[in-house]
Amino acid sequence: MVTKQISFYQTEEWQKGHSGEKMIADLLRERGWYVIPSYDYTGEDDNKAPRLQGLRESLVIPDLDIAKDGVRRWAEVKTKEEVNWTVITQRFEHGIPLRHYQHYLKVQSITGCEVWLFIYEVKTGDVLYAKIDALSKVKREYNGNKMSRGGMVFFPRDAFKLWLNIYQPELAL
Repeated sequence: MVTKQISFYQTEEWQKGHSGEKMIADLLRERGWYVIPSYDYTGEDDNKAPRLQGLRESLVIPDLDIAKDGVRRWAEVKTKEEVNWTVITQRFEHGIPLRHYQHYLKVQSITGCEVWLFIYEVKTGDVLYAKIDALSKVKREYNGNKMSRGGMVFFPRDAFKLWLNIYQPELAL
């Protein structure tokens, strides 16, 4: 019996994340932003993370390149089923891979464009956002490989601002 190997891009996890990215891109466009979805540039077989390429290194870039009224930013989108309570810190936190966080800081430095992290919480419908520089001041790092190769970085949920709730669009800012 031959077991067919599915690609990462066919997994439920990737599909959920990609749907969140597209939803945030649509919401930004509805509010006057122009959007270049970085996920459109993922290699010949959609098998590579889009990168900012230099002579000696290449850096994973955030999901969206956005612009409005002479302002250009990067937007990284994470879709989370729900926020997690962390016993160690006694707070609700969201996390991303540490190596991606480090890349986003370098991309921000090289391009001069701020990086914003958007979190879409499926259960609550909340779309949260924060500037990565502000999150850097309240981050917690985990340096093991248990959750992601190279570690994770966690941010308190209350460090984010509520942008809107997709279940209650009248609350949109």
